[in-house]
Amino acid sequence: MRAANKDMMRAINRCNILRTIRLGGAISRKDIASQTGLSLATVTGITAEFIKEGIVYEKEAVSSSSGRPPVLLALNPDGAFVAGAYISAEKISVVIINLEAKVIGFHYVPVPSGLNSPDEVVDLLDDTIKTCRMNYGFLPEDIIGLGLGIPGLVNSREGIIHFHPGFNRGAGWEDIPFSSLVEKKTGFQTFIENSSNTLAVYEQWFGAAKGCENFFVVTLEHGIGLGIIIEGRLVRGWKGMAGELGHVSGYLGDQPCRCGLSGCLEAVGSNYSILRDARELAEQGEWQPSDPQDITIEDVIDAAKQGHPVLQDIFTQAGNILGKRISDLTRVLDPQKVIITGKSYLAKDMLFEPMTKAMESRACEVFGSLPELVIRPWKEENYARGAGAMVLEKLHQSCAIPEDF
Repeated sequence: MRAANKDMMRAINRCNILRTIRLGGAISRKDIASQTGLSLATVTGITAEFIKEGIVYEKEAVSSSSGRPPVLLALNPDGAFVAGAYISAEKISVVIINLEAKVIGFHYVPVPSGLNSPDEVVDLLDDTIKTCRMNYGFLPEDIIGLGLGIPGLVNSREGIIHFHPGFNRGAGWEDIPFSSLVEKKTGFQTFIENSSNTLAVYEQWFGAAKGCENFFVVTLEHGIGLGIIIEGRLVRGWKGMAGELGHVSGYLGDQPCRCGLSGCLEAVGSNYSILRDARELAEQGEWQPSDPQDITIEDVIDAAKQGHPVLQDIFTQAGNILGKRISDLTRVLDPQKVIITGKSYLAKDMLFEPMTKAMESRACEVFGSLPELVIRPWKEENYARGAGAMVLEKLHQSCAIPEDF
């Protein structure tokens, strides 16, 4: 037990030191010791290991005095590379990123119509990773791990997908051990996570929440997701499915939801519901899209921006509902920041103005001011990048790059 406790303390010290270096950008051993409360000897010994492992490197500080400038330590961005992927029903996106989550390679492929089974998706994912890797000159051994961002109900601890909203129910997506399937096909150790959680990890490590210990990320896509960081840790819940904001009550009507319930927030405030309502308006003749048989969310957003009031009303209603529910969350979780992103960003003020007003309408003096609201532009590769950042989190938790990572 004593040896185990000693090993555990050393692992904790390694994590604390590496986190301090990451947040500091470039920092001296003396300052690391001061910030972590560890002895200078301990810091020196552990950072020597990091340098040998290639995670950290030394750099001289610029000094204005005539004395010798201090030697600083910084994260070696190219000390390791990881892959991340986002798997939706329309597209598979893959990135290769370095230790600073900088995208070194990016490739995506559309999911062909009719391709629906997990085995088919795994085959397409494997081909996409290979193409991305080869396009940018990476060998298989250059990649130390693979992270997958999955919309829907995911048990990250068990590597299981319980429900993927983009693929047909009954097509083999119920309780599928997806991590194992991918590992057997690709050869990479694979971690899966709900895509909103991967974005929360990315924002915490490299984005708008860097250095923030309490925040949540709301993703507005075909569904509505939520990634929660409390006291610096990702909240997953008992079954690994915490954060399903899209499946709380939207308190408006009794619209059926894809999950089997009715009245869910996703059924009244997501891109899925916006598309449904817009198609109904087209069928009723209140809006004449150029291709009524193939309406996309981009079509609806563009038409609303051009001044179609019935479509603008859809976004106003969705923004109002979302703002109220997000405001409720701020009182439950007490975050410092609320980050909102996703494809709905394309709607901009049509959605976010009523959403912000609804949040402000729910503010009260007892709870003080609302947390900082950050609306992040949507980028195609962000979910895959967040999935890669999740692998970096695993790396930093182990604080080493083992041979069989």
